[in-house]
Amino acid sequence: MNLRPSIYSLVALAITANVAVRADVITFESASVPSSGYLNGNPGTLSPGGSVSVPFQFEGVSFFNTFGIDATWNFPYWNGFAISNVVNTTDGTWTNQYAAKPGGGYQSTNYVVAYSGAAAIVFPEPVKASGFRIANTTYAYGIMTETDPEGFSIPLGSGGWFSVTATGSRNGATVGSVEFFLADLRGAAPVGVRSGWSWFDLSGLDTIDSLLFSFAGSDVGDYGLNTPAYFAMDNLTYAVPEPSGLVLAACGAAAWMARWRRVLAA
Repeated sequence: MNLRPSIYSLVALAITANVAVRADVITFESASVPSSGYLNGNPGTLSPGGSVSVPFQFEGVSFFNTFGIDATWNFPYWNGFAISNVVNTTDGTWTNQYAAKPGGGYQSTNYVVAYSGAAAIVFPEPVKASGFRIANTTYAYGIMTETDPEGFSIPLGSGGWFSVTATGSRNGATVGSVEFFLADLRGAAPVGVRSGWSWFDLSGLDTIDSLLFSFAGSDVGDYGLNTPAYFAMDNLTYAVPEPSGLVLAACGAAAWMARWRRVLAA
């Protein structure tokens, strides 16, 4: 019986050994938010027709944001992500678009608000996403449960729903998608329109380097989704494989080979 270890077994040992990971949670508490209660990307220097796209950065992770001023009507607009610490759980109108329905962040002060299909996150390296805390905004919640002062939408009735889909990619190729229902009035025991923080589980996705969010719902019209396309996020959680883990595994394999050589030479 040949017990001499082969190079192939050593390589297998190094690869299958537990590789260390670094777990990260982005809480957004490091952001300095002005007295207005939010940061929407406005540099304060734009003229009508101008726009700027500068992502917010947390621990090297980019949260896309665009801010601009309309050339014709001179109104400001933004999309992607905004940083907020607004606490307003009652005003369900567009003027309160930066507020999370639960009232503040998840056991914290700061959080981010995502708006429109331009909401994207890019990681500086491949990661294994665990998930994040998600909630309706006060604005979207009010439209789905009460009324729309602008008349574009109606409260969701039986069978209504509103969802967010997170699509993960790596090196430009789609890895997979996960859907979360912020409102679901279907079935015999519907969850209803969510008013608190929930966990959006992304653990089913393979390793990714970016996330893109999209919105869907039952209330649609000639121009698409009528429900305001917003959600609030907090505590983005993910893990980064540490290269040192593989190095340590390889060193362990080398030490194992040296030990075997000593045993076989005895």
